[in-house]
Amino acid sequence: MTEATKTVIVGQSKPILNYVTACITMFNGGADHVVLRSRGEAINMAVDVAQLLKKRFFSQVQISKIQIDGEDVVSRDGRQLSLPVLEIELSMPKAQSTT
Repeated sequence: MTEATKTVIVGQSKPILNYVTACITMFNGGADHVVLRSRGEAINMAVDVAQLLKKRFFSQVQISKIQIDGEDVVSRDGRQLSLPVLEIELSMPKAQSTT
């Protein structure tokens, strides 16, 4: 990842538009790439964020990479869990200069 890449951690505790707004803010702030990172049941929310961004806000946003992985975590009650992890990298093409 370059330094122009920003990451949004997607969970289930906030409304979907909070994550969409975070992505819009990062793109408007000059980020080349925004990574949506989610795990477990929040994976559906990350996919919804990517689709909502593309269909409603930035039609030029491209999904440049999708990475699927797993992560071992310890639950609050001490059990070892293996959670799926999804990272969706979104990119915005640079505007072409006409000069």
